Formats: sequence, structure tokens, C-alpha cells
Amino acid sequence: MGEESTEGMNDPSGERVWQIWPRDCAREDRLYTAVDGKHDSNFLSDIARDRLFCDTAKNLVTANVYTSAGAGWGRVSTSGEEFEDVQGKRSCIIRSPDDLENHLDALLLDTPAQTISYFIEPQYSWGRLQISEEVARRLFSSLPVHQQFISIVSAFGEKISPVEQSYLTYFDRIQILNPFRTFRSTDSAIFTQTCGYDLGYLYKYVDLHGRELPKDPFVIRQTGVYHKYDPQAKRSVWIFIQPSESLKERLDALFSRYKDNPVDLALQIEIHFLVLTHAAKNWRPYIKYLEDKFDKITEKGFYSNLDLEADSPGSKINFKDVREIHFFMDKLRTILQLIQMDTQIAKKVQQLLRRLRNRWVQETALNILTPRLEDVCDRFEQHLYDLSGHESRINMLIMRANDISRLVQQIIEYRTGQFSQATNSKLNGLVSNAVGQGESIHILARKGAKDTKMMKLFTIFTVIFLPGTFIASIFGTNFFAFDTDSNRLIVASNIWIYFLISCAITCSLTAGWIVYRRVKRRSRHSLEGANGKIADGAPESKV
Repeated sequence: MGEESTEGMNDPSGERVWQIWPRDCAREDRLYTAVDGKHDSNFLSDIARDRLFCDTAKNLVTANVYTSAGAGWGRVSTSGEEFEDVQGKRSCIIRSPDDLENHLDALLLDTPAQTISYFIEPQYSWGRLQISEEVARRLFSSLPVHQQFISIVSAFGEKISPVEQSYLTYFDRIQILNPFRTFRSTDSAIFTQTCGYDLGYLYKYVDLHGRELPKDPFVIRQTGVYHKYDPQAKRSVWIFIQPSESLKERLDALFSRYKDNPVDLALQIEIHFLVLTHAAKNWRPYIKYLEDKFDKITEKGFYSNLDLEADSPGSKINFKDVREIHFFMDKLRTILQLIQMDTQIAKKVQQLLRRLRNRWVQETALNILTPRLEDVCDRFEQHLYDLSGHESRINMLIMRANDISRLVQQIIEYRTGQFSQATNSKLNGLVSNAVGQGESIHILARKGAKDTKMMKLFTIFTVIFLPGTFIASIFGTNFFAFDTDSNRLIVASNIWIYFLISCAITCSLTAGWIVYRRVKRRSRHSLEGANGKIADGAPESKV
């Protein structure tokens, strides 16, 4: 919703004139200029469009009005969304700008002191708030809400980035009855009356999510709180953004309990104490859960098997365990930061209480509240002590996790050394075996050399005696004979048969060998050609 459309709602016919929040807050604050208001208004429009507010048709704001039990209402509401729960309490659901205007008109007609609480919730944890930009600006400007409340509202809405905002948000301002009045020399006395205040903060807490996943049963949530106390108007306004159901029940019970005086000064501070202590109620069980989980991690560090040959896989650790420990430590640091933020908020509220007490003590009618204010201060001291105990437990867990992380890393290094030693031993064994095999090969080589020499000797003898043996075998056939009478060699007339058969066999063997060699060479060449084509990416030809 832009500023132009908001200004267009001004009607000279006497209807309500809406201001632009937070731009027009410059009229109430001496140090908040129109430039600041325009910048914040544009910023609100940007985040409203991107992630913060819902459409006009999805408005769902719950408003509870608490007044004195004996007081009547100034007008009878005709809205079906408005009803009176018990005497002194009225609830309504704001679904449209018309519902908001009817609600504000009813507040103007109600004469008794009022405590009003508004609950603005998202549809789901990280969804848009169920209030439109138009209704939000109108509601905040009509109360009016302090301009610094935009720092709290902007922390809600859709989660559009993987990084969650975890900054500390707090502001307070003690109201000045006439903020634009300057000191004049004619002023002879200090004008003292009961002063009001604006207070807002954003706190984070842990709560059970009730789902199967993730395995961690707790989840981090956040709630925004704004409180405006105006003693002159006898009105106390509360705005809660994304409160838990249990907190709403406790607030309703407390407001209903003190309905005879809903704007009691001490009660307003006591409600802040209730809100902050309720936010811290799950720190103790959550830290107990973290300690139990950490005990399982320490078992791996203290009782893990150092023997590489151990059969139990559950007793061994690896780099996955180191990563798990660091993830656990990161979660602890996040929780530590949240507890420290809650501690700072509690201290700031306590300081505001003391500042208000110093101002209220000047009013003689408020002296009766001093014991209750002192009691709230003492309760805050106890709350701060509990938070410091939670912080100490988290710090101790971080220190222990650091020690376990170093121990696990040392165990992994020891295991690595053992593995390296075992590997070196195996390599040394392989080298020894290789040396032995080399000696055996050397012996075999020497024997082979001796055998080669013997073969050469046998070859020489064969070359020497083979021709003689061949000649002797020829002469041992029937083709040759010796005539002893004439001492002559007689050759048979059919000796040609010997040469014919010998030549035929020799030629056949030679021809067969040549053919075999050619076929072998041709098949080898064809195989090499096919492999070359496959290597080049060409398809293999079919034969």
C-alpha cells in the first residue's frame, strides 16, 4: 500500500481521518523528522510487498478489551465478530478496515479505563502476518504506536533467505507530556504528573514442535511485544506478534484476574515479567536434552576402540563424528547468543522499571505501589540469575565439546598413524618378497645362461656330425652297394625315386609353410585395421 492511497482516505464529510504510520510519527517525536518518517514508510511498503503482510481478504487480528467489571459499554456492537466473553472483557476479530473502524469507535465510546491486547499471528511459523498493510498502518497510527516498532515488525514474515535474523531488538521511551514545549525563564515550578511510556522488544525462545522431523524436538521461535501505557488517557495497549498459545492463555488469565483495575501501574510491569519468564521456561529442559545428547558424543571420545582390528563398528569413530561435534558446537553457540539476548532484554526492562519508579515516586498517590515495584525488581533479579545459570551451562557444554573434539581428532590421528604403520609394514613385506623373487629370477637367469651354453655346444656337435649322419643314412639304403671284388660303388638305376619323393615332400612342406605365413599375416593386418577404425570413431564394417 503506497502513501498516496492512504492520504486519499481523508474525507471532509467528518469521517475518520487516517494518518500514515510511521511517517506521521514525526508529529509526536521531537527528534523524528519527516525525512526519517518517509524513509521508514517506504521501507515498510517494500517489505510488506515482498514478505511481510497478507492480502486484505486474509486479515485475522484478535483484539481483547479489558475494562472495570462494573462498567458498561458505550455502544452495542452490531458486528458478528465481536462478543463479550465475561463481564469486563470483550473480544473481537478484525477482518477488514470496516471492522477496525468499528472497533476504534467503540473504544472512544467506552468511558472506563481500558487495557487492550492485539494478537497478530502468521498462518504458519515463517508465513506472512495475517494483517494487510492498510489495516496495519491504520491500527498503528490510531493507537498511536511508536515508530521504532517497525524494527520489530520487519523481523517477521516469509523466510526468503537461508540466514535467519537473530539481532537484538529493544526500545523504550518515557513519554513527555508536552514534547515540543521549551523552557522559559518565567517557569517557576516543575510540572509533575504520572508519565507513561512506550516499550517494545523482540525475544526468541525454544518450544516443542511436535513433529517427527527434525530429530531435535525443540525449535527456535520468536515473539514481538509492544506496550504503550498512557495514564492520562487511562489506557494500556499491548501488541503481540506471533505469541504462543500458552502465553495467550496466561495473559488472558492475568488480565481477567485484575479486571477491576486493568490499567494498574505495577500490573503493567508485572506482565512484562510474566512474558519474559514464560519465554525462558523451556531453556532448562532444552539444555537437559542437549546435555543428554552430548553424553552420547562423549562416549565415542572416551570409549572408542583404538585397535584397528576391533570387530565392533559402533565403537569406532571417523571424520563424520568430528563434523557432528562441530555442528553440535555451532548449535550451542546459537543457543548461547539467544540466552544472552534474553538476558539483555530482561536487564533493560528492569532498568526501565527503576527509571519509572524514580519518576513515579514523586507522586504521593503512587507511594502505595512502591512495595509492588520493589517486588517486581526482586523477581527480575531471580530471573536474571536463572538466565545466567543457563548461560553457564551452555558455556560449559561448549568447553567440553572443544575438549572432546580435540580428543576425537587425536584418536583419528592415532588411528591414521596406526594405519600408516600397518601399510608401511605391508609394503616392507612386499619389498622383501620382491627382493627374494629377484634373487630367484637371478638364479634362474644364471641357469638359463648355462643351458644356453650347453645348447650351443649341442648345436656345434650337431652341425659337425649331422652331415656325416645324413651321408651314412643315404649310403645305408639299397640304392648304393659296394662290390668287394672290384672295389667299386654300385648305384641303383632307380635312385631317381629317392630324389623325386624327397623333392616333393620338401616342396610340399615349404609351400604349406609359405601359405600359412601369408594367411597369418593377412588376418593380422585386417585385425589391426579394424582396431584403428574403432579407435578413430569410425563404425566397424560388416563382413
